[in-house]
Amino acid sequence: MIDFSKKRFLVVDDFSEFRSSIRGILRLLGVQTIDTAANGNEVLELCRRHRYDVILHDYNLGEGLNGQQVLEQLHAENLLSPHCIFIMVTAENTQAMVLAALECEPDDYLTKPFNKVALQTRLERLVRRKQVLAPVLKALEANDSIAVLDACKTIEQKDPRHAVLCQRHMANALEDLGRYQALEEFLEQLARSRPTGWNLQALARLWLRQGRLDKATRLLTAAVRQFPMMPELRDMQAELAALHNDLPSMLDALQQAVTLSPNTLRRQIKLASQAWLNGDTPVAIHALRQCWEIGRYSATFDPELLWQLASMLTQVDASQKLPDEALHWLSILDKNYRQAAFIQPALAVLRLEEKRRKGTKITAEERSELFTTLQEHLHAYAAITLLQLGDWFALWEDPSTAKSLWLFCAQRHAGKAGMLDQISIRLDSFDPQPLRQAVDLSRQAAALHFQEQGEEAQILFEQALSQAPQMIELNMSAARLFIDQLHHQQANADQRLHDCLQRIEQLSKIEPESIDFTYMQSSLELSPW
Repeated sequence: MIDFSKKRFLVVDDFSEFRSSIRGILRLLGVQTIDTAANGNEVLELCRRHRYDVILHDYNLGEGLNGQQVLEQLHAENLLSPHCIFIMVTAENTQAMVLAALECEPDDYLTKPFNKVALQTRLERLVRRKQVLAPVLKALEANDSIAVLDACKTIEQKDPRHAVLCQRHMANALEDLGRYQALEEFLEQLARSRPTGWNLQALARLWLRQGRLDKATRLLTAAVRQFPMMPELRDMQAELAALHNDLPSMLDALQQAVTLSPNTLRRQIKLASQAWLNGDTPVAIHALRQCWEIGRYSATFDPELLWQLASMLTQVDASQKLPDEALHWLSILDKNYRQAAFIQPALAVLRLEEKRRKGTKITAEERSELFTTLQEHLHAYAAITLLQLGDWFALWEDPSTAKSLWLFCAQRHAGKAGMLDQISIRLDSFDPQPLRQAVDLSRQAAALHFQEQGEEAQILFEQALSQAPQMIELNMSAARLFIDQLHHQQANADQRLHDCLQRIEQLSKIEPESIDFTYMQSSLELSPW
């Protein structure tokens, strides 16, 4: 029997009766230190002050952060020790709720109601698992990937039955060390001997990175048949379609992923973006509405999403005033996001359009002043926002400003599926070929990087950067190579990484690359140590 007396517990639920009930059960199990919280903000604050051994967290906390968003934020702030057991608890058993909870990877998932025996059985199993993995978790906490591999091998040699517990840790360590060939061999062995959703997904992801698209296609087709309820596999099919510049298939895969698991904010953001680029504005608008419904309390949420929604609603309605729903979102922006300096000039664009529709002519001076203010924040805007801003200036018969915004968008977001086609539609004089060549070079270089041909990859990256120095996808791909070089202490890797991040300058929080961008900035800051 496990001794729980020295373990610190956190019980999270918005109903005080449930918190009291669980506290009573834990007391019967010998737990002495039990903290409780009623909402996500309390959880974050407690986890900033204390280190917990076990967290029992309800998924649905009513108004505010839900369990999925809290867990994401705990990981983002590095507040959750690898040794901690995080159990997601919910009274609901819907597909959307279960898949959303599982996607953020808690240690386990428990459905209400449950009794002392059920909770004790679950806790004892999870504690034993953590005890077996203790050397691995210690190495993870020290951020020592080589020690992780050594600890996993020792555990496997001691008791082969525990090898399955180590597999994901080994795969992650090999990836962190840049040992992609060894990772491929390891994942292929697992996929043949004991295919699971995670190892098939990891292998497909590696093949996509290596440019082995035919192999990735076949693997994903088989994986989706075997694990039809994994939305992450549909996400990867969307990524594969994007590499083929097949926007309809990309959009279809994203819609299937959202149908399976609609509560993941970043998936809804991506669906909105790609639907709009593909000309499916109703799907884009619906996805942006969902972003507000499911994610407005999340740290990932950004007011730029509401601006995009208001802009799209206004574009599709050519009446003499702004649509009521667009005005509703603009009022929320006015009320709740005044501190977001970058959103204010974009907001002023729609307010100026509101005046125009009421019969007030927009003067050249107003347009010029507004564009000057926008220029201070262009690096903070997502691709779709830049395109739409250009569209408004084009509508106001200011083609030079519209062209400037669209060309900036093209230089920065050429790697986004469908983007260069949209710019070409708007600008007859635009030649997308040089940027397409830079995208192709970038992807060839990235494939070489993940085939461990770093020198050849660097040559191609430098060639591509000379053609398209501002492109986000290109700089991010090159930065990943330089991160690996930095880990291997190669000369000047930190400077090359710094140059990539400087060229990007800033990134909208709703762009898919924003998480990696933040991580890379942290890696650069820590590089002297």
